[in-house]
Amino acid sequence: MKLQNMGKRLAVLSAALVLSAAAVVTVWAKTKLDTVSEVYWNEDEDNDSKQTEAVWEAVEDANQYEVALYRDESRVAVVKVKGTKTSYNFKRKMDKEGEYSFRVRALAKDKSKEYSDGSWSEYSDGLYISEARAEYNKTGKEVDTSKEGPGMPKGTEPSPLGESAQQPSGGQAQGGGAAPSEGQWLQDAAGWWYRKADGTYPADSWFMDPASGKYYMFDGQGYMKTGWIDWENKRYYCDEKGTPSGAMVTGAYTIDGLEYQFDNSGALVDDTLPGGSPS
Repeated sequence: MKLQNMGKRLAVLSAALVLSAAAVVTVWAKTKLDTVSEVYWNEDEDNDSKQTEAVWEAVEDANQYEVALYRDESRVAVVKVKGTKTSYNFKRKMDKEGEYSFRVRALAKDKSKEYSDGSWSEYSDGLYISEARAEYNKTGKEVDTSKEGPGMPKGTEPSPLGESAQQPSGGQAQGGGAAPSEGQWLQDAAGWWYRKADGTYPADSWFMDPASGKYYMFDGQGYMKTGWIDWENKRYYCDEKGTPSGAMVTGAYTIDGLEYQFDNSGALVDDTLPGGSPS
């Protein structure tokens, strides 16, 4: 009798071991979802509200996606996006100044016997949100576009420090209220920029000030650049100490005690370099 009971117990134990082994095999047999291969911020420059939208490549067989948002390398939010959607607008969550990035991973269906969650993607490129833009993201107000400034949302004040609105050389000041009938120079914490009469501003390009006829170079955010400028395989110089300040120079010009020659377009004439190329 005792042998019979022992046999039954061994049979039950063997069955349990078989089931456990089967479960382990089932777990290890799951296919891990692919890692999201491409993540980026929406590049629709014509739609301001889309610029805070995270976008990523779809992963086959993903049930949903987990998206983590970071500000200055610290995680600030995590959301789950269901279905086949491959984007999420973090606008309302980007409510503080800082450098934002995100990453994504594909998730399998709960209790899936076939797939397991994928690994986290690489981090996206950084997207800088200014203090003014952060406030705009939080309130979502539609405001006067005539106060638009470089790197700032429509309607934010271009001169948060209350600095004067005038030409960089110290010319006649203009009011900072409604958009002027002509363009005007404005300065904020990041530097000088030029607001045209229609409320827009030059960025990542040369621009001629119609008041002075002088040329200026602006960076991608719309702020005036000075010093040596490399542009389309040629070198130019914009002197922040010149008159007017920041304007492109032409002709013979002394820089740091050395004389250089620039043609009428502002390009450096190579055969006039004193002792080598300037740094």
